[in-house]
Amino acid sequence: MKVREITRKAITSLALISALSTGAIAQGVREGIATNTASIAPPAPAAVTTKAAGYINPVEGLGVAEAVRYALTHNKGLLADRKLVEEAAGRLKQAGLRANPMLDVSRTSDLSDSSQGEFSVGVSVPLELGGRRARRIEVAERELERRRFEVADRERRLAAEVRAKYGEAVEAARNLELNERLFEINQQSYGLIKARVAEGASAPLEQSLLRVEVGRIEAQRTAFESRVAVLVEELKNLLGLSLEEKLQLRDEFVERPVTLTREQLLETAFKSRPDLQAARTAEAVAAAVLAQAKTEGKVDLSIFAEFGRQSIGFDQLGTNRVSGKQERVFMKDNMLKAGVTITLPWRNRNQGNIEAAVAAEDEARLRREFVETVVRREVAAAYARYEGATRVLKTYDTDLLSASQNNLRVVRSSYDLGHVRLTEVLAEQRRLVDVQIGYTGALKEYYAARAELESASGAPLEEK
Repeated sequence: MKVREITRKAITSLALISALSTGAIAQGVREGIATNTASIAPPAPAAVTTKAAGYINPVEGLGVAEAVRYALTHNKGLLADRKLVEEAAGRLKQAGLRANPMLDVSRTSDLSDSSQGEFSVGVSVPLELGGRRARRIEVAERELERRRFEVADRERRLAAEVRAKYGEAVEAARNLELNERLFEINQQSYGLIKARVAEGASAPLEQSLLRVEVGRIEAQRTAFESRVAVLVEELKNLLGLSLEEKLQLRDEFVERPVTLTREQLLETAFKSRPDLQAARTAEAVAAAVLAQAKTEGKVDLSIFAEFGRQSIGFDQLGTNRVSGKQERVFMKDNMLKAGVTITLPWRNRNQGNIEAAVAAEDEARLRREFVETVVRREVAAAYARYEGATRVLKTYDTDLLSASQNNLRVVRSSYDLGHVRLTEVLAEQRRLVDVQIGYTGALKEYYAARAELESASGAPLEEK
């Protein structure tokens, strides 16, 4: 009887600790909803050190906003994408340069008489008529603008990936902590049941059932531990951290209601989404390429100037006025030639490139219309997800958590009176922890839904 009394008191105290912990969670949620600033996360126990504590640090851990900023600065893939902007800027600089002049140097000699020949130096300059240079600059400017929007969209998607992975890692760490607490409680309970069985105060079946339960919880704890480790490594990869660097998170599951309507969010997305702006710019690029192709099919001119010196020798001899000697007679002439070279668009009027540019313009228009459809769908889906996550979170706060706590209190009281078995107390306690895990999932879903809505709108969401 002494062992039975000790067991009942121990389990009663353990269940009470669990119920009080859950009550603190619910109270924290209600305070968070009232103030819109309080964290929904349950307070971590100060005296218990768990493996989950290695991933969650409420003081020195990395917040989600800090994680996003760090990723935008250190992610190697994003840094590589930003080089595309520099590449496009270089092409714009090249497009603005004028065509180089061409220098032509030649010498003509008579094979039978090397003393006779001609030497000339000529320069030609392309004029690039018809706005060729202006069209080339316009194409390069639109390309640079498109690259910038594409990089901005890559930043938007990277920020969304970081937020999503952050939420998954926090959820896994929370579940690991809950599972570790449940494992500790059941492990202690197993020792007490084992003592009761040894005294003959309890059936061996209870010990066997609890041993199976402890093994199940231990396997689940190992799975949670593995999952949180994988998620943290994946998050480190997004942030640009090395394998050796340690990463701790702050657990910022915070209730922040969205004040904008779906129509306002859609309007914001059409103004701010960089992928849509990139699609519109790609349409402008295609139009500029078409204009350039048409310009290339027009007449062009090049001007040239040439200076020549000709030397012709004769068989007659003459007296050199300086030396007085008889020398062969030569005639030397200096010549200057200038003119223009006209490119006539007769057979080749750039028809093929014009047809290709027309097709590219149609493609860009259709792709822009497709992106607009995608934006509408993503905003609508994200808003529906956010509304659903909000309803689920309120259900947990108002109904499920309180009902589960009441059930545990009733079963615990019945156990104190000797009306139920220990296994029923443990089963009800496990259901309470399952509800807590589901509640953590609801918090994560709310967090992820809001993050997705922010990504879909392409701009930070307003807060009350």
